[in-house]
Amino acid sequence: MNRTNVSFLAMFVVTVASALLALTMGCSTGSAGGNTAIAPSPVSLPENPRSVAVPAMPAPNASANNARDLANAQPESVLDSKTARDLDLNGGDTQAGQPLTYETLGAALQKLGLTPEDSKPFWELKVKATTDDKCDWTFPIDVSLSQDQSVVWIACMLCPIDKNGSPSAQALIDLLAANNKLATTTFALNPSHTLFLQQPIPNIGITPQVLGSNLKTFFTCLKQSEPLYKSFFGNTTSGQGGGNPFQ
Repeated sequence: MNRTNVSFLAMFVVTVASALLALTMGCSTGSAGGNTAIAPSPVSLPENPRSVAVPAMPAPNASANNARDLANAQPESVLDSKTARDLDLNGGDTQAGQPLTYETLGAALQKLGLTPEDSKPFWELKVKATTDDKCDWTFPIDVSLSQDQSVVWIACMLCPIDKNGSPSAQALIDLLAANNKLATTTFALNPSHTLFLQQPIPNIGITPQVLGSNLKTFFTCLKQSEPLYKSFFGNTTSGQGGGNPFQ
């Protein structure tokens, strides 16, 4: 190999080595040094057939100290009913492991002594309760099936979230942290940025008793977590109270 070729090869090796070194330093600066911020990218998730259904029309939200809503709601004691029988399907006294359909879901709610409204794709209950701070709440509870009918969803729409104002970031952090202690009942936002509480039940062998027990648990979570979301509604309380029960 002549001197010219040797010189050219040496320059080529130095150039490639320099480029690799620069690339390595750039990567380490962005990750280890933390000097380069990672820009967020838009999130677009595919439709999940097991997720809670989204109503075509806006669902009613919870209200506090609203006389008209309270007059049209059932007392929370209706969720303590012990008289429900197993749902009669196909002439039998038990459900025999059959998944609920939309129609038999409504029938199961009626067996519990509830008066659900058919607001397809939801069966809607209006239940009222007075919380520890003497605030009278009306909670619209939606019971529905997922798109693939594998999950029964219980949900309650609470209030819209204003991303440019109230609530504070800390209030939303407290809600997210509470999910860890609410077990299968969790706070979430729907595509319209409405805060809601939700609970899934696998649609396998659900009797009215099983459904009623889950509704009672869900409603208990609604009442216990009221200090976390009541400030989103503004001045709703008529008495003293508050605090984060999950701290």
